[in-house]
Amino acid sequence: MPETVAVRKNRRRALYLVLLAALVLRLLMAAATEGYSYDVNCFTAWGAKLASEGPANFYSEDYFADYPPGYMYVLGLVAAVRDGFGIAWDGALGRMLLALVPALCDCGCAALIFSTAERYLKNAPAVRRLTLFAAFCPMMLFDTAVWKQVDGAFSLPLIACFVLLEDRRWLQSALLYGVALAIKPQAFIAGPVLALCFLAGITRESDVLGRLRALGRTAASALIALAVPMAAGLPFFGVTDLLPSLWEKYLGTASSYPYATVNAFNWFAALGGNWVSLDTTVFGPVTWQTLGNLHIVLLTVALIAAAVVSLRAERFSPLLLSAGYLVGVFTFAHSMHERYLVPGVLLTLLAAARWNDRRLLGAGAGLSFTALVNLSAVYSQNDTDDAWLTSATSALLTRAAGLAETVCCILLLVAVYDIVVYGATVPLVRRGQTISRQPGIDRARKSPAAQPAWTRRELLGLGLLTLATAVVNFVYLGDMTAPQHPLDAQQGAQTVEFTIDSDLEPATLWIYPGVHSGSTLTITDEAGNIVYSDTLGAVFTWQTVALPASTGTHWTAELTGGQVFELSLRGADGSALPVTGGEGLFDEPDAVPETISQLNSMYFDEIYHGRTGYEMLHKMTVYETTHPPLGKDFIMLGIAIFGMTGFGWRFAGTLFGVLLVPLAWCFVRRLTRKPWVAAAAACILALDFMRFSQSRIATIDIYGTFFILLGAHCMVWYAQTALEKGIDNALLPMALGGVAFGCGCAAKWTGIYAGVGLAILYFGVLYARWRRKPANFRQEFVTAAWGGVLFYVLLPFVIYLGAYLPYCWKDPSFGIGDWWNCQVYMYEYHSTLDATHPFESRWYTWLLDLRPVWYYQNSALSADMRGSIAGMGGPVLWLAGLVSILTLAWRQLSGRGSRRGGAVLILYAAQLVPWVFVARCTFLYHYFPSSMFCLAAIGVVLADMKNRRRAKGIAIGLCAASAVLFVWFYPVLSGLPVPSWWAASTLWLPGWGFYFI
Repeated sequence: MPETVAVRKNRRRALYLVLLAALVLRLLMAAATEGYSYDVNCFTAWGAKLASEGPANFYSEDYFADYPPGYMYVLGLVAAVRDGFGIAWDGALGRMLLALVPALCDCGCAALIFSTAERYLKNAPAVRRLTLFAAFCPMMLFDTAVWKQVDGAFSLPLIACFVLLEDRRWLQSALLYGVALAIKPQAFIAGPVLALCFLAGITRESDVLGRLRALGRTAASALIALAVPMAAGLPFFGVTDLLPSLWEKYLGTASSYPYATVNAFNWFAALGGNWVSLDTTVFGPVTWQTLGNLHIVLLTVALIAAAVVSLRAERFSPLLLSAGYLVGVFTFAHSMHERYLVPGVLLTLLAAARWNDRRLLGAGAGLSFTALVNLSAVYSQNDTDDAWLTSATSALLTRAAGLAETVCCILLLVAVYDIVVYGATVPLVRRGQTISRQPGIDRARKSPAAQPAWTRRELLGLGLLTLATAVVNFVYLGDMTAPQHPLDAQQGAQTVEFTIDSDLEPATLWIYPGVHSGSTLTITDEAGNIVYSDTLGAVFTWQTVALPASTGTHWTAELTGGQVFELSLRGADGSALPVTGGEGLFDEPDAVPETISQLNSMYFDEIYHGRTGYEMLHKMTVYETTHPPLGKDFIMLGIAIFGMTGFGWRFAGTLFGVLLVPLAWCFVRRLTRKPWVAAAAACILALDFMRFSQSRIATIDIYGTFFILLGAHCMVWYAQTALEKGIDNALLPMALGGVAFGCGCAAKWTGIYAGVGLAILYFGVLYARWRRKPANFRQEFVTAAWGGVLFYVLLPFVIYLGAYLPYCWKDPSFGIGDWWNCQVYMYEYHSTLDATHPFESRWYTWLLDLRPVWYYQNSALSADMRGSIAGMGGPVLWLAGLVSILTLAWRQLSGRGSRRGGAVLILYAAQLVPWVFVARCTFLYHYFPSSMFCLAAIGVVLADMKNRRRAKGIAIGLCAASAVLFVWFYPVLSGLPVPSWWAASTLWLPGWGFYFI
């Protein structure tokens, strides 16, 4: 029974809304990002030159312009509009103009995929999934909106050409191929496929006359395809120089990068060929160029064979052959650039829709992900010392991503082989599953199992695991004693005198500075000689300085500004020398540690956040104002309870790190409704490296992560209750979720990222309730509306404001204007930060834990001992979590997903995706909140396994591996001194540089 006109109209209307949203998103992203400087500068300069000098003077001698004329018209038009309206090229509007045409073309590509899927799949959910993936494909979003390249404008005519060839629309396809050729020379890569398609058209004719007509049609198509770039080039080169100039332009561009691979993460990159000269040998006498040419020949022979076989079997498909050939050439040929894969990915998605094959879709999705990593890596390292991706971390990433891309390519080629030779597909949609004629009626769903009741055994297990986690976390955390009474010179210089009551000569001076801003400590001996004079070092960190020979025992110390909590003079044997006098400097000798280590000194960013907790407690002007204050409020409470000691300033964070374990248990339990899965997940988290090390340092990330996970738990609780009992019965989790969201935002702005995921789930629940059409839906809608505003807007705002109460203790006049100035300062600081750090890393390295952050090195150990602290992810949680995330993503894309799997992906993406577009200095610990949803993904995958016995075996294996690795790496995470051989055994990867061996 044919579908109704109304259904078709609704589907088209939905398509237009999706495309509009995709276009708006691209333009907003373009406005917010600067783009790849080299390409943006070229495009801007080319457009300005064309608009001002005209085409005849554009390709002047010694002027660099390696693109053919096709897209220059668009760049010239953009420049003319920009100049006409006085729009700055480097402003938000100027960036939007530059990305407008490629963004429109991206939408055109998505529309092509929609029409192909609609035609061949005949299944509304499958069409919807494929269209959404095409419209919001991260690879295309990054390429067009962030990088600001024109691959969308090039890919649209190229893929449309092969779509038309599926229907044997010869002349139109030739015209579009000519357009693609006029824009970029890479269109030549598709030339062999195009030629075979036209040859196939000739061989399909059964009589001589038909073949002659087909031959004439082929000749006409060739003329049309060549006429387009010639017509585009005519105003630039004139009639006389047209052909030689075009030939030189295309040939020169194709041969301008004589390297095995030019930042393309492919097979050659996996072999270590990135930016390696083509004449370098790979093995024996074989050079990279020889190997690349051999691969091209083999691919072309395979293409011809596939064309012949598929013609005989009536399975000839231009989309299938072009997808396999373009991706194959990118993977195995030489001199490939990172963006040459873009049309191949789009053709693979089109082929998946055309042939209803799950493997093609999987290959396309995998290739799009490796392309995103490829683009991000090149983009983020632009204008840095690692622009050629030669650092140890970049080189490892290049090889790993190149290998992953090759695997995806092989999957694609295997699918092409099966379809061409055997006609065998792995269907996305079973035949007979047609488009729903009643889109307003939701598919029948099994009622979810009830939340299992808590048993005494489970509560005991939870309690014991939490207790064990607390013991491990709080042991060896920090000293519980430290000097508490400083010599304070913040209001003016302080001078004190002291006498050394020992015959031993002072050899070293230990200094324990307090709060200061570049203050100076000067010490003179009895003869007036300066024994020591220097700016104070890191706050609340014991420092040692060697002392020169001195005279007498009666010394004077002068402190100009700031605080010093204690001094200790040491003899040559390291023993403390007794001192009398020196009020405020030598008054707490029992609090001086025997050795200096992380147990009694701050390290890494503790000198900012731990210091600020102390300043808040003592009503001082706070130093760290680049993050909201709630996390530092908690640090302040720990200091208030246990004093300004290593244990005190780390207590609150450690407590939250311990509580993260039972919270994860509850979250995974609610998500999966399986207590054994929750127990396994909590055990893995208890033994995770990042949770352990990041909770034992007095910084604020642990608080944000805790409240992000708590907010996710409350949202899942809300969603389950609302879907099962109605929104009116879900007010408690709604309110608690708002509290958690507010605390997350008040601890760190990354909590705002979580709000995006929470909002998607919140409105998704409302949409699901509308689909079920309950009798009281209007009342539920009202409840959801006022509840959302009250609990997720107003309440978080109040909590955020309340986090600033310590500011009011210091200054009762602190008001809304001052609060707003704090927000402006934070935004300007983070948006303009241009700092670098030896242990910074980018989002794509976080997934594989390639670059841990080296927090601390103990330099007071003997030569054969090592002590360090690093912030790194546990291999079990992070690698198994990544596999689980990819598994859930594939299930959703292929139509076999679940609501809970979709929720985990949304929450994970909300934390990770914003970092894809951040160009400032970032660190591995920014992935910490995302890792919580990697943990949830592991739980969902285990819960979904049909073989429960196997699932439990895997869970036990993961927990056991986590325990072994935790013991092995405990010294790296805690700073425990170990022999050099043990330290060396933990340096698995080149980027794991947290010991000097």
